[in-house]
Amino acid sequence: MSSTPTGGQGLPPQDGPPYRPTSQALGQVPSIIPDVPINAVFLLFFILGGAGHMFLLKRNGRNGKKFGINGMIFGFCVTRVLATTLRIAWANYPRNIQVAMAAMIFVYAGVILLFIANLFFAQRIVRAQHPHFGWSKPFSIGLPILLFIIIGTILCLIAAVILEFYSLSDSIHTAVRDIQIYGSTLYSVVAFLPIPIVGISTLARQHPKIKHTQTIDKFGEGSMTAKVVICLFSAVLLTLGAAYRAGTTWLPPVENMVQGRPVEGPWYFSRGSFYAFNFSIEIFMVWFWLAVRIDKRFIIPNGAKGPYSYGSGFVFAGERGNEKPQLGVRDSTRHLTGSQTTGFNSARGSRVSWATGPGSRRSSLGAASRASWGGISRENVAAGFGEDGAEVPYLSDEEAGGHGGDFTIDGVDQEMGWDPKSGKWALRPVSGPPPMSPAMMRPLSTADAV
Repeated sequence: MSSTPTGGQGLPPQDGPPYRPTSQALGQVPSIIPDVPINAVFLLFFILGGAGHMFLLKRNGRNGKKFGINGMIFGFCVTRVLATTLRIAWANYPRNIQVAMAAMIFVYAGVILLFIANLFFAQRIVRAQHPHFGWSKPFSIGLPILLFIIIGTILCLIAAVILEFYSLSDSIHTAVRDIQIYGSTLYSVVAFLPIPIVGISTLARQHPKIKHTQTIDKFGEGSMTAKVVICLFSAVLLTLGAAYRAGTTWLPPVENMVQGRPVEGPWYFSRGSFYAFNFSIEIFMVWFWLAVRIDKRFIIPNGAKGPYSYGSGFVFAGERGNEKPQLGVRDSTRHLTGSQTTGFNSARGSRVSWATGPGSRRSSLGAASRASWGGISRENVAAGFGEDGAEVPYLSDEEAGGHGGDFTIDGVDQEMGWDPKSGKWALRPVSGPPPMSPAMMRPLSTADAV
């Protein structure tokens, strides 16, 4: 998009400032056909996409949920509404240099918002997969520093566009081109960053020492795999557009006119390339994020701060909301590992029972409507537990031949819960009358009944 002064072309000096660009840029100067109809369609799509994200932002706000990324995407759509509108105006008034300058500024200023949104997705994935590292100071300060650099770069790019139109100095135009090369390259790097960040984090998560000792700090709806796929897919598309723009900026500039005659632009500056690698990718991302409901998948608790702050805190059995529906054979084998599953795969129809105290009769879970389980009763913890394979520290109290042993939780006046801060199961005192020490007995068999 950089230009050279008119004096270098042997052309008569222009009236101005502002001056007409003397070098060709991606998208060329728009014309009524085909640019006006194309921009009108993009304008409609960006209006509808922005309205959709604003609707979700307002509705979530009324429900007490804050997901500011919807607002960020709405802001991006506003810049694109202005950019498409200005290109329509530019097509109708091709000699209006102020309109051309404004259109270029809004094209530069908008797309970075999508890159930043995807970086927030990547940050939340890392903090969920590696809570202690993700909340460490070196990792936590990385994104704010990058945002500071991005803001400074945007200001430099806007200033460069203005200088390009208001100066004929060779040295200034050289500096403008350097700034544009730097800015487009930085945009490409920012768009690409989620790929190595999430990729390395996900691969590191598969290491046995991490997988079996640290649980995932679950957040939002949907699986962690789906979140990773959404983030990586978005990064690939955004990088494609950013890399193309950077590549055309690095190429040698092409003059608009040579010896008073127009120069045909290269294919990589064509209108088709501009709309394919700019507005098409961007509107797809806006609607794709609407379709997958990023406001549900990537939302975190308000005020989340520190390791395991995404998972809603310490979870205990018996507390309101921590109950689990009746335990079935499939659930028991899914959430217990190793020796803990002993006896759960016994004959079909066997019953799991509780002993409420010494000498008391067993009450079957099959007869109870709900049962409480310490730490694995809430779905977000249970799912993370099953996925990671971490073991609950139930101790085998006896060996019983072909039956499962009785499992007990030691400690009167205590109950077991999942401590997200330490990533371990723990006991806490129970207030009120001291409860009986619960024991989950082995499944009853026909011989036991007799």
